[in-house]
Amino acid sequence: MSEPMMNANESSGLERGYRRLLAWYPRSFRRENEEEILAVLMACAQDGQTRPSLEAALDLLKGAVRMRLRPRPGQPRTVFAAARLMCLAALVELAAVLTMAATAGTVMAALARSDPAAVSASHARMIANEVAAPLVIAVWLYLAWAVSRRRDPARIAVAAFFGLITMSLLAALSAGAPLYTPAVFGLGAAQWFVALVSLVLVFTPASNRFFRPAEPVPA
Repeated sequence: MSEPMMNANESSGLERGYRRLLAWYPRSFRRENEEEILAVLMACAQDGQTRPSLEAALDLLKGAVRMRLRPRPGQPRTVFAAARLMCLAALVELAAVLTMAATAGTVMAALARSDPAAVSASHARMIANEVAAPLVIAVWLYLAWAVSRRRDPARIAVAAFFGLITMSLLAALSAGAPLYTPAVFGLGAAQWFVALVSLVLVFTPASNRFFRPAEPVPA
């Protein structure tokens, strides 16, 4: 293979590597700056370099994380914080279902000793909760996306979802048979609190102005 062809392949591989790293940045930032940043990175590359260095990759990823952790232009911090809290709620739900699955055997054994007649129904409810967990996680992530994209109906959905979570938590607390360990209850309470804070944040005055900007005054 000729030297020019090798150089072209090396350059192409290096460019793909940088583009994969730049893909972690917000789309609006990439649309305005990706080509310029890529040109600088390629110009600073060493001869024969076929992929981004570890140092360059870490710098690019750190920059992407910093940008992802900042509000979008024009987005109030209340909306930004609410969207991040909804993502946290999804993580809490994941932790809860994993903990539930890990402790199911212990809970069922204890229930079999204290109330054998309730084992079948309790096991069915536990399975239903585990099956519903991926849907709960998906709803939280969708609401986070919709709120950050200025979808006003998403705020009503957040309120409705908070109501469902509240009823679910109250039902679990009032259940005669112990279906969950204290750790699972704690995670459920944590998710409820995160949902409450998210709900408050999306209905603050700053959030209201973001979702429903004032109409221009006619001349």
